Amino acid sequence: MKKIILTAVMLGLTTLMFAYNPPAGGQIYNNLTSPFQMTSASSAAGGGIFSAQPTSICFNPALTAFEDRPEIDLGVTALVGSGAAFETGMIIPTNMFTITGLVQGVFSNVAEMDLGDSFMARAGLAKEITENLTFGANMYGGVLLSDGGDWSLGGEIGALFRTEKLAFMKDFRIGASLLNLGKQFSGTKHGIENNERDYYWDSWGWYKYYNPYLRYCYAWERVCDYLDGDNNSDEFPGFMTVRAGVAFVVFETDSVKGGVSSDFTLVHSYLPVFDFGYQMTIKDNLILRASYTLDINELSKENISNVTPAICVGYKLDIDTSKSGFMKKKGWEKSELTTSLAYQNLYEDIHAVSAGANFKFGKDDDEAPSIAVWGD
Repeated sequence: MKKIILTAVMLGLTTLMFAYNPPAGGQIYNNLTSPFQMTSASSAAGGGIFSAQPTSICFNPALTAFEDRPEIDLGVTALVGSGAAFETGMIIPTNMFTITGLVQGVFSNVAEMDLGDSFMARAGLAKEITENLTFGANMYGGVLLSDGGDWSLGGEIGALFRTEKLAFMKDFRIGASLLNLGKQFSGTKHGIENNERDYYWDSWGWYKYYNPYLRYCYAWERVCDYLDGDNNSDEFPGFMTVRAGVAFVVFETDSVKGGVSSDFTLVHSYLPVFDFGYQMTIKDNLILRASYTLDINELSKENISNVTPAICVGYKLDIDTSKSGFMKKKGWEKSELTTSLAYQNLYEDIHAVSAGANFKFGKDDDEAPSIAVWGD
């Protein structure tokens, strides 16, 4: 009996994998808008060397709770062979919460990655519950302007646990989030199967009507077509995405620091995606990042080429902002500007080149308070 139940479950999951047909790149929609996200390994734990920017809330709304300085972020991506993308965001720490706002735009209308022309906005709140634990929540909404138009609306939640050391792992973090809890974009012309769902079934010919398993799969996809209202791509990014990640610093010297991250994601709560990332800083100024994504749903389709690793180089420098009366009044005589440039060959004929700038007001206060005892 147990074997029969297990077999039924596995067949059902396989059938759903065949049936789910988002556009290629649908699950990396949020990665495309900035070099930071493109090479962050979609980390729900903040990456190998912890860093949180406005776009981080796309993968875990709790990540920005540790940010204690206002922050502005800008990113633009040329999707060579496909289109373009951009993002702009802000982090505002307050006594109660850390407030994050983010606006993204993605414009890609080719069959190889048909994400359409869309805008997405997010607003998030994050808070430190304890010294080691943070929690966050987002609301999001967006519009799809192409292919007859569509809209998106929903919420997301996440949590992060962080400790200074666990065994050999420094700055050890575990993050988890539940994303895309609402209506997603759908209905662009081309899905993973390239052009339409019938691409796959045509290759089976008459046999799909006589094989019981294939007949069941074929019938399920027809139901999905009916519910979706068309024969085009399914929703993206996937509804009810469960993400969990771990990250930590592997080594640290006076000059060099390196860390790794690994995330496991279930799209629609059953389709697995794996993300791996490596990050390194030199003299705390030069930043090197690399990440790789393994999407099982895309790999199961013959016409989708394997996504290559994304690489990024960045540089952080101090900016003298003492000449501004407003900045000096706030105690922000010096601030930080980080510029980044990233590259990834997404699919065979699509290349992503992304540039970004992140500005943090003021400097981290690393000095311990000076305490004078009366009479000494």
